[in-house]
Amino acid sequence: MPRPSARYLLPAAVILLVAACSTHKDAFLNRTFHRLVSRDNGWFNANERLKETVDAMQKAHVDDYDLVLPIFINGTEEGARAMTPELEVCIEKCATVIDRHSMEIGGKEKNTWIDDAWFVIGKSHFYKRTYLDALRTFEFIGRRYKGQDRQMEAKLWLARSAIELEQYAKAQSTLDEIKGQKELPKGFQHDQLSAVQADLDLHRGKVDEAITALEHAVSITKVKKDRIRWTFILAQLHQLKGQQEKAIAGYNKVARMGPPYEMGFHARIFQALALSQGNTKAIRQRLARMLRDEKNKDHFDMIHYALAELDLRENLRGDAIAQLMLSTRTSTVDTRQKAKSFLKLADLYFDDKAYPAAQQYYDSTGTVLAEDHARHNEVLTRADVLGDLVVQLGIIAREDSLQAFAKLDPEERERRIRQLIRERERQEEEEEQAANDARELLAANPATPEKPPAPGSGGAWYFYNPAQISRGLADFRKKWGNRSNEDDWRRADKSGSALVDIVEDAGLEPEPETPVNTTGEPEWKKPGSYLKDVPTDQASLDSSNTRICKALYLSGMIYKEKLKDVDNAIESFQVLNDRFDNCSYTPESYYQLYRIYLAKEQAGNFMDFGGSSSKHYADIILERWPGSEFARLVRNPGQLQADEAARIAEAQAYQALYEKFKMGAYNGVIATCDGVLANEPRNHLLPKYGLLKAMAIGSLHLIGPFRDALVHVRDQFPGSDEAKAAVALLANLDKTAAGGPGSTTEGSAYGEAKGEHFVIILMPDSAGPMSKVTAAISNFNQRFFRNKGIEVRTSVWSPGSQVVLVRLFQSKELAMTYYDLFKGNKGDLSGINDQGFPLFAISSGNYPQFYTKKDTTGYASYFDRNYLGGK
Repeated sequence: MPRPSARYLLPAAVILLVAACSTHKDAFLNRTFHRLVSRDNGWFNANERLKETVDAMQKAHVDDYDLVLPIFINGTEEGARAMTPELEVCIEKCATVIDRHSMEIGGKEKNTWIDDAWFVIGKSHFYKRTYLDALRTFEFIGRRYKGQDRQMEAKLWLARSAIELEQYAKAQSTLDEIKGQKELPKGFQHDQLSAVQADLDLHRGKVDEAITALEHAVSITKVKKDRIRWTFILAQLHQLKGQQEKAIAGYNKVARMGPPYEMGFHARIFQALALSQGNTKAIRQRLARMLRDEKNKDHFDMIHYALAELDLRENLRGDAIAQLMLSTRTSTVDTRQKAKSFLKLADLYFDDKAYPAAQQYYDSTGTVLAEDHARHNEVLTRADVLGDLVVQLGIIAREDSLQAFAKLDPEERERRIRQLIRERERQEEEEEQAANDARELLAANPATPEKPPAPGSGGAWYFYNPAQISRGLADFRKKWGNRSNEDDWRRADKSGSALVDIVEDAGLEPEPETPVNTTGEPEWKKPGSYLKDVPTDQASLDSSNTRICKALYLSGMIYKEKLKDVDNAIESFQVLNDRFDNCSYTPESYYQLYRIYLAKEQAGNFMDFGGSSSKHYADIILERWPGSEFARLVRNPGQLQADEAARIAEAQAYQALYEKFKMGAYNGVIATCDGVLANEPRNHLLPKYGLLKAMAIGSLHLIGPFRDALVHVRDQFPGSDEAKAAVALLANLDKTAAGGPGSTTEGSAYGEAKGEHFVIILMPDSAGPMSKVTAAISNFNQRFFRNKGIEVRTSVWSPGSQVVLVRLFQSKELAMTYYDLFKGNKGDLSGINDQGFPLFAISSGNYPQFYTKKDTTGYASYFDRNYLGGK
């Protein structure tokens, strides 16, 4: 038989290949072709890419052993943003597989790899933290591919997605559905089912149930790293429940499983701390051996911390402080442990009311404590408050010393001055040596702060973090002058009300250089320099006493109001009254003592033995200052409470509005300020509202109205700090009038508002997880704009904030219809559309410029003119 000609083979192969490409024909050749291409081309590459991406994320994960470890490592918001490009590729590849190779014939999918492609899409969404998309994908797999291998696995991931969305009832019902199956597919991961149940129980606070589920997961898992991690978590949970013996046994198991170094080290530390008090000698010996092991060098700080915990358990407070100081000194790379040791020291000194030392350690804690730490704001506040106290105590000590110095005879003064100079020389030498040591330490350990905080330096300016200031405020500063980042303008005059004096300006100017005399030596080496501040006449002595009186009052108020330390507050006020019978703060000091003792008497735990009492101080006030505000409050005690409640409410309302200003919601701020200025004439913050309105107008680049608003503040509130700030801003406007910004705005650079549009909202990370935000908006879209093909995406806007992009609208009018409904919805979007976050419609042509320039203020002006009609 003659062989077929080769020229006929190629056309025949092409015909067969074309026939096999059809996705509508249920033939062996078609099924085989599409299954092979799906598996070996799109799905395989996407699945491998997904595994590599997730593996890299999990390897980069750093556990916080101060908390119960998470059962699953799902990554962070920041990590998800970094992984998004890779995960998008996975989604795109599998979407292509589904689009080109799905063979749905007769209501049944003939390509067995399509559900696998959907599964990769679902997991990619999960690790992107777009949990709602993940949940919907897994729901679709479970509904569409019943009876196939991926169905139950998809339901397991559906439960995980529901947990992240805090849909706990849905997660539990899904897990119950899986458990209720008569038979699960071969290869189904039963350990994962128990682990997901434990994860759900932990999220719901059901620790006992979580322990039971996780114990089952540990008993059946074949994955070593999961068994180690889950055993460690079980030990943590037992310790959390006070079941020390089980915790010790668990940590011991982990140590014998060959865990990663970090986990093994923490297992040994936690095991030591979980042992009973009677075994402390053995524990200390074990920890001492760990200190001798050089491979633990980077964890010596943690070992010293553990020893401090043992000391505190045995009431050896001094030894504990010594160990904590060693912990901070031996810290190398673990800033989390350094912060923990600093914070423990600060708390110990604070509890002992050793406030200057506590201030230093809270200050140091603030330099290394993570911003997401539960006590971050508390630490900064305590450092700030104690910094204020240390300043006042320093004033008292300094003035008392100067007065004592003034009383010495001339020969004794000279002897003391020579002694001071020698002491200063010794101190300078020690500081120089310490600086050299610090430089050597920094060279060996770049993570160590170059300059530790100076005693009494305070922590107020840790609040001043330019990276966190809103774009609108930065733009305002750029154009209208550099104003300080606080709701009060920086005070130029600190005299007057004591309540004003408490909030001292921390100072932004650099420290002046050490003065030198004509010989080139530092001024402090000149004996005469020590006499310039000594009060040698009555006028200077009176000034010194005024400073002491004021500092005593302010320190008393800090003790009373900020630290709730009544005993020290009483002492400060009593010392003031004993030393200064006619100081300007004396009436207030007596009134504060009256309030303190009145509160004690009302609490029912105070007995008057003929000494101090509220009546004693009330009688003094009524006799000596009968027409004063303090006498009025003594006669009518309830008035103070009503006044204070009103002031607190007004302050909270102002602060909330100021936060909206920082987010760039200028039009809303202006409207609210107008309402307060018109309708609340007794509001004690009217000057602030006037200036805030002016700042918001200025941020919209409306030069004429900005000037008018500043003039109003200047004329309406003369003498106030806000009026002084307005005068400074008006002067700045006058200086830049010739070459400064005109009446046009950057908004004029944008193109016409036509064509396809987006709706965008700018939100800080502090508003909550973006997954919840996008879920809420997607639910809103499903309810009001079903089948409109609207997508919700998020992108990084700036450090600490995101832009949520709702797309796509075919016209400006459709976008504004969505904008109006979005803005007016009171239920579905609570916490999103009612917080004053900047919300705009924007054309697809203008969006790239807006995003690149981060031009919130310019576009706000453009949006107001071109979309809202200037209203």
